[in-house]
Amino acid sequence: MLLLFNLALTVLLALGVAVLAGQNLTSLTVHFLMLRSVELPLGLVITLAVGLGLLTVGLGSFLWPGRSFSTTARQLQERVRQLEMQDQPPQ
Repeated sequence: MLLLFNLALTVLLALGVAVLAGQNLTSLTVHFLMLRSVELPLGLVITLAVGLGLLTVGLGSFLWPGRSFSTTARQLQERVRQLEMQDQPPQ
């Protein structure tokens, strides 16, 4: 079910970017540090930025699979439980 939700969300994002790119045909030059690009349509720049962002997130989750928020939260909750057990006086 989660896979289907992720797929639907990805398709919606792709459609949104495609519509945005199709409606923004104004040419612009991108300046980054000391570099300048040739004139590119704004829609292409937006599409490239979104694509690079998705690629970066995908590679990050592939290279570091254990670094998710839920895993870290569970580990911290377990550590808090251990510390609370140590602080309780013996009965």
